[in-house]
Amino acid sequence: MGEDKEKRSSILNAISDWLKLVGLIVLVVEALLLLAMTLTPADDPIFKWYPITMILLALVVIVALFFDRRDQRDTDIKKIHAEADADRIRQQTIGVAGNEVSVDSSSIGAELDEGVNDYTNSLLGYSLSKPEGDGWNDPESISYSEFIRRLYSKPDWTDEEVESNTVANSPYGNLLFRSNILEIQFGKNFTVDFTEDTTTDMVEYTLMNEVEQAKARGEEVTEEEIKEARMELNQTNVVPSVSFTPNLRIMTMKKENLNVSFLDGSLPNLFLHLSTSVQEHIESLDSDEDSILWTTANKLMNVQFDGEDFNAFYIYRLYRLLESEKYIYLVAAQWSPQLKSAVFAWDSLKKSFESFKVKA
Repeated sequence: MGEDKEKRSSILNAISDWLKLVGLIVLVVEALLLLAMTLTPADDPIFKWYPITMILLALVVIVALFFDRRDQRDTDIKKIHAEADADRIRQQTIGVAGNEVSVDSSSIGAELDEGVNDYTNSLLGYSLSKPEGDGWNDPESISYSEFIRRLYSKPDWTDEEVESNTVANSPYGNLLFRSNILEIQFGKNFTVDFTEDTTTDMVEYTLMNEVEQAKARGEEVTEEEIKEARMELNQTNVVPSVSFTPNLRIMTMKKENLNVSFLDGSLPNLFLHLSTSVQEHIESLDSDEDSILWTTANKLMNVQFDGEDFNAFYIYRLYRLLESEKYIYLVAAQWSPQLKSAVFAWDSLKKSFESFKVKA
């Protein structure tokens, strides 16, 4: 008995309010017609129209029920499609320096959000929201050669020298060298100077293993040899300094410039190359079919930053690899909590990084 009541209740709840109103009106009219029919003599010409009118009113309810069920079915189908779309939009969330960065797959193959994002490059097929607040410079488009010259503070390096070194040291060299880079930086560039004692945790771990292996072979290792090995591992004998400032970079690589036959240009392969060649400590990673998102934490020990000695200087970076039909995009952002002038730059940098959209 209770189950029958529940079934009747569920049926009533499924009926739209407008259909309930129509049914109520028809029921009242039918009751009035039935009363009028009982009061009308059977030989009256109008008497025969009462049953016909009552049948027509019943048909009205049936037709209304048909349209209601059709609309409800269309609504259910739209709901199913919406849920399926929501399932396809997967959220990627990673952590960096105690903060969360979150992007989702709707940023790929979407409209460029020109009404929301205030920077659009229609030719290269992407858009983003520029960092807000005082201190941020205007977006600047630069070549890969200029990027390298600024990074290593080598203004005299020619394009030919940069190309030769890049192509020689990487199977992705041609892809990287011919990329377009959009740079938005905070304030001026600072210099990080390396010394003979500059090191990282990874370098020290490598040195410790090499020293232990040498001792196991009965070989003596002097402090001078350790110092030389440290400089070689850090490449401080080749690159004595680098420039640093909080910034956002969009590197756009044209797929047709990948001219190595044994490489398929997939995002995982490019990620593997970038992560091993840069040799940064990966703090967190999240990936799916269309997007690879990761962060690095870099601790530089015994360096000078803008002329000031630091026992440990921390640089945090965000990276995201994604692609369209013609291009591969590397979105990169860097920041340090030890740069006092940029303490409040993180929120706008994070927002800008998350806003990046790629057109299909």
